[in-house]
Amino acid sequence: MLGTAWTSDPIEAIVRWKAEWLRAFCGLLAIGLLIGGLQADEPKPHFTIRKLPDAATSVAFSPQSDLLAVGTYESLELWNVAEKTKVASLPVKSGFARSAAFSPDGTQLAIGGYQKIHLYAVESRKLLRDIKGHRGYVTAVIWNAAGDRLFSASEDQTVRSWTTDGVEHSSIKDFSAPVMGMSLSPDGTLLAVAGGDETQLTKPGFAQLRKITGEIVHELAPPQRPATDIAFSPDGQQVVLTGFDEQAHVFAVDTGGLVGDYTGHSRPTNSVVFAKNGTLALTASGGRFKGKNELHLWSLADRKLVTALEPSEGRLNKLAVSHDGKWLAVAAADKNATVWDLKSLSAPVVVIEEKAPMTTLAKPSRIPFVNAEVPAKRIGIIGLDTSHSIAFAKTFNADPPGPGLAGMRVTVAYPHGSRDIAGSVSRIPGYTKEIETLGVKVVDSLPALLDQVDFVLLETNDGRPHLEQALEVFKAGKPVFIDKPVAGSLEDAVCIYAAAQHYKVPVFSSSSLRFMEDALAARHGSCGKVLGCDAFSPCSLEKTHPDLFWYGIHGVEILYTVMGTGCQAVNRSSTPDADVVMGTWEGGRIGTFRGMREGKSGYGGSVFGADKYLTLGNFKGYDPLVMAIGHFFATGEAPVSEAETLEIYAFMEAADESKRQGGATVSVPATLEKARAAARVRLKEMLK
Repeated sequence: MLGTAWTSDPIEAIVRWKAEWLRAFCGLLAIGLLIGGLQADEPKPHFTIRKLPDAATSVAFSPQSDLLAVGTYESLELWNVAEKTKVASLPVKSGFARSAAFSPDGTQLAIGGYQKIHLYAVESRKLLRDIKGHRGYVTAVIWNAAGDRLFSASEDQTVRSWTTDGVEHSSIKDFSAPVMGMSLSPDGTLLAVAGGDETQLTKPGFAQLRKITGEIVHELAPPQRPATDIAFSPDGQQVVLTGFDEQAHVFAVDTGGLVGDYTGHSRPTNSVVFAKNGTLALTASGGRFKGKNELHLWSLADRKLVTALEPSEGRLNKLAVSHDGKWLAVAAADKNATVWDLKSLSAPVVVIEEKAPMTTLAKPSRIPFVNAEVPAKRIGIIGLDTSHSIAFAKTFNADPPGPGLAGMRVTVAYPHGSRDIAGSVSRIPGYTKEIETLGVKVVDSLPALLDQVDFVLLETNDGRPHLEQALEVFKAGKPVFIDKPVAGSLEDAVCIYAAAQHYKVPVFSSSSLRFMEDALAARHGSCGKVLGCDAFSPCSLEKTHPDLFWYGIHGVEILYTVMGTGCQAVNRSSTPDADVVMGTWEGGRIGTFRGMREGKSGYGGSVFGADKYLTLGNFKGYDPLVMAIGHFFATGEAPVSEAETLEIYAFMEAADESKRQGGATVSVPATLEKARAAARVRLKEMLK
């Protein structure tokens, strides 16, 4: 019986038996403490804001009230911290609210989104104005002490300052990479700026101290990886820098010299703030891998850890401390934000380390919450012979993710596509190396890729292999986006969509030019009824493809975005330097495409509406298309219909036929029906 020697005295036996059980119980309790990591006097959050629309990307306290701003995708929520109640939700019509700042008097709130700063009146919750000028996400917004100047930093590699009426006062444009963090010195004379390219983690970041007029005061020792945030201490004597090197670096402001490093984190450090009058620093970490999404409180003087918490299952994105020093807010990627009483965090808390020897004490407290991130959906890329592969991977793998892309990541790529177009084949080695730097695994076969992904980006520059490759994807049951051209012939395009229906797999294809804001607005009535449209784009030719398929598709996509389906006939005029294709739509509407091979080129056009005339030309790159692809992967709903896509390619094929016939008028519906008839014959064998 638990090692007790039996005795003839029953009383003594009972006493010994109880003592053995007591010792065993204490031993089991100690083991339980070891395994469970239980601790006494755990700090508890004041409250948690749960189930935000998406990742929490910014937090800011009002200097004049108990209001807390919490930014997420397409909205910013206002909460009363003392009462733990939601006060309002402000729309952010520019993606994620990546940054936020109350004016010194608490009457205005600046919110940094994609290419815009939204300025709200706090009391009325009314939008005062949108401040435009940046060409990327606004990563930081800061008011000066007088409240008459607003500073902003952006992924577009600029820092700008604005008057309160939205007029740009000055700009700094000589940064070498996206600006990810910015801080204004307490005396308002210096800016601390830091950044780097989060899609190229092997490249060093940068950190600088500048006068607010832009002149560099000190180049701080650059981190070996991109920097994420930087902040002045409350006394203005030091700055702390965070980044992907998983450390926090402390610099002296007067000399720019490195004071020392805090090395307690084991994931990228993403944000830094100060507590206890600047004697303590708080840094947040997380990202790249699961776990270790930690909040560390450490002494600025000796860089020793005071308290460590793991308050979230998601990456900790941003920190904010209230102006009275009482509250700490933490924005996390798991759609939660937590508020802590800083007094509860300022004293060290000792716990027993998990799996530690019984004689040792462990790290300060870590408090896990239960909300787990949804496992990332894996995306595979077929074809590394186009710059689109790299650009799309960078957007999908950005941290934090862009609007609607949370939980999706490019993980695998198969490099081969074209075998005989020299301009495509020659790109594969370089793009293969580049995509590996983004953490993407390169495999040597299409089946190997399909075994490891949930969705597919078919990026092969050459449209001719698309049908064969798409069939393998359909058979594997993976939703797929097919980049332009959807195929190397109209007949192949028809086969692709018929096969997708046969295998019941979602598919769509589009040029990035479809997502020009003005073109989409015109389609949805911004000019009244569309009476006609003239669109233009470059139109280089590739002998292996129908003329307009290779590059003219961009301008034709603009034309169809505005006009929609219903083109009845086309005729084409062609010279070595240019093409002009005129289409006649149902009801007598006319749309034209001009393709250019000489002279200055670009993307744009003109819309002729019943209510107004509109000039098109605000192409903003690939991100809007990638956001549409993300929505397609998430919902299975294609933003461009099969009918419209096939009519676009029938329009271009009919234009080729018109050229062959010396500019004769060619029927678009008849061209499409001819291709459908040929495809039906092939599909009988193909889909057995």
